[in-house]
Amino acid sequence: MRGHRLRGQILRRAGDLASIDGLEQVSIARLAAAMEMSKSGLYAYFTSKQDLQLATIDAAWAIFAEHVLEPRDDGVEALLERWISYYEREVFPGGCVFVTAGMEFANRHGPVHDALAAAIERQIAAIEQALRSEYGDGGDPAQHAFELHALLTGANHRFRISRDRTAFAQGRAAVARALARA
Repeated sequence: MRGHRLRGQILRRAGDLASIDGLEQVSIARLAAAMEMSKSGLYAYFTSKQDLQLATIDAAWAIFAEHVLEPRDDGVEALLERWISYYEREVFPGGCVFVTAGMEFANRHGPVHDALAAAIERQIAAIEQALRSEYGDGGDPAQHAFELHALLTGANHRFRISRDRTAFAQGRAAVARALARA
């Protein structure tokens, strides 16, 4: 039980670091220093940097799902509001791990790239499913989901680069307009 809890704490810290500096900067050595552990202590939980990165992506997804995707049946507007709130509350101190690491690994190949790409596709799929549940299949829900995801991540990016909190109000207004068209 203690080992499971410590692994969760390690992965939470790894997610925090990845959101700030990127997933590539999350190494066994850096994380061990941040956790005030020995590198060998961390190797008990992760066999390689790639193993650590993949586990960080999985842990970040679980946190994202907890804050954004649950509950699943309260409508697309509520889902999108939770999503903006997730960015606004800075659940991860550097913003969304998937946005940060997704750009970092966009032009790479391998398991970490693939895991990030899958997470982003799951995000878009969650929006599409919510749209289909609420509005049916008319109006190209896949395209609307793509556009809404772009608006959400755009608001996050604008806030991250400017630290101007009006980015969230603008994001909410853009999302409302996009939903009105759906």
